[in-house]
Amino acid sequence: MSSKKAILVYILKILREQTDANNTLSQEEIRTILAETYGIIVDRKTLGRHLNELYESKEFDIDCEESAVGSDGSIRRTNFYMIHDFEDSELHLIIDGLLASRHINSHQRAQLIEKVSKLGSLHFKSHSANIETSIGFLQRSQDLFLNIELIENAIAHAKKISLAYYQPDVDKQLHVNLDLDGHERRYIFNPYHLVVNRGQYYLVGNHDNYSDMATLRVDRIGKVQILDESRKELRTIKGYKHQRTFDVVQYMKEHIYAFGGESIHVKFEAKRSIVNQILDWFDGNVEFTKVTPDIVECCVTVNKEAFKYWALQYLESVKVLSPASMVFEVREAIRDGLSQYI
Repeated sequence: MSSKKAILVYILKILREQTDANNTLSQEEIRTILAETYGIIVDRKTLGRHLNELYESKEFDIDCEESAVGSDGSIRRTNFYMIHDFEDSELHLIIDGLLASRHINSHQRAQLIEKVSKLGSLHFKSHSANIETSIGFLQRSQDLFLNIELIENAIAHAKKISLAYYQPDVDKQLHVNLDLDGHERRYIFNPYHLVVNRGQYYLVGNHDNYSDMATLRVDRIGKVQILDESRKELRTIKGYKHQRTFDVVQYMKEHIYAFGGESIHVKFEAKRSIVNQILDWFDGNVEFTKVTPDIVECCVTVNKEAFKYWALQYLESVKVLSPASMVFEVREAIRDGLSQYI
């Protein structure tokens, strides 16, 4: 590496690591760092020429302060810094998302936060150390990211996958599902989309020996293998006969708990005081048909099992009106629950 190239490389390194819009360096400060840290001695004029070249090339996202000096209108440049791809506030948002993610373990989370933090300058301070999280008591597969990569590859090439599936038990450990002979059970799955729902990562698709859509927790999936066989066409899945492409946004609006199965039209009555929670849970996918100061009537298209679970959660504020089958199921669930306390 020539002397000039070496100086340019170290100048960029200094600006990338030690500067941002709020933390700049003068030419003299850069000259001092070059000498004390890298043993590179450069005179003021040479350094100024190199900094001007880097700044004027517009290829390295370098900025500075400019002021006119002298009667000839010459420009003096100082307080150089590098414009990073992410502002500190954006890095904090990314880290907040990692802290809220329930599908990665604490070690993986710490590694990712460390990598994200390096996208800023040395002055960027992650607030993750000051945030306590109770997420992730189970030991999850260290192959999580490899499994995600394989699943994405299978989705992109419309291929089936083979996988094992794990469930937690009272020992707070994950155990692989077994077949009737006590051997590890292998599932053939038709993958359509990866989605994030309330801090969990899910794979939406179809079990090969069933006709409806299902969801699997990605952090419970293991030993993924891409098969040569093409996955089922979407129109062969129950409820998707007239669809050519999978509408993941609509799917997530209807499947508020990421349960598999069919969606139905439901009408329910709710206290006006929980309208904000209704909008949050159904992501705005709700029609208010009758509104009074105290009561609101709502219509939603939603996953059947998910809605029953939701209605029981809001038992004191919600009354299901239709369909009759849902009214019956909720009523029976309430009776079964009440019997536990009699």
